[in-house]
Amino acid sequence: MDQQNNTIEPHVLMFPLPFQGPVNCSLKLAELLCLSGIHVTFLNTEHIHRPLLRHTQVLSRFNRYPNFKFETVPDGLEHEKPVSGDRFMEVMDAVDAVSKPLFREMMVSGRLSRKSDRPVTVMIPDALFSFAVDIAMEMSIPVICFETISPCCLWTSYFNLPTLIEAGDVPFKGVRVFLLVLYNLGI
Repeated sequence: MDQQNNTIEPHVLMFPLPFQGPVNCSLKLAELLCLSGIHVTFLNTEHIHRPLLRHTQVLSRFNRYPNFKFETVPDGLEHEKPVSGDRFMEVMDAVDAVSKPLFREMMVSGRLSRKSDRPVTVMIPDALFSFAVDIAMEMSIPVICFETISPCCLWTSYFNLPTLIEAGDVPFKGVRVFLLVLYNLGI
């Protein structure tokens, strides 16, 4: 039997954090994957998907890629209230309470694979969606966590936090919040 017939074509499932910045970054990665001929299913929560369709040209941008499709998962958020950074925990709680069990059901049932006739072979969730990693591991699907934070946040949080803790600058105590951080260049 020809070895090429046994090869499963890649099908990436992307599931970004439901805010404008992470969705935009993930769409750029999705487009690069599509340009490489990889099938991409882009999963949004309903609350972020509606304004994305209403206020952007995302459908016409991705119509040229037959290997791309959008899917949505309910999130339980009110349609009228815009999602912004000050509602971060509300959005995360809604995703945890509503989207998480529905996402599991979508993955187990194969709903995210039906329209493409290809099983999901790789999952790229936002790094904050640990539940997606758990589900992928249960299903033996490789996972690449995609982190869309700013370079400043990456520099501060990931590379310098241990130094800040060692220097005693973190956790902040009282008025020390306003003191200059001396132990980390670039902050």
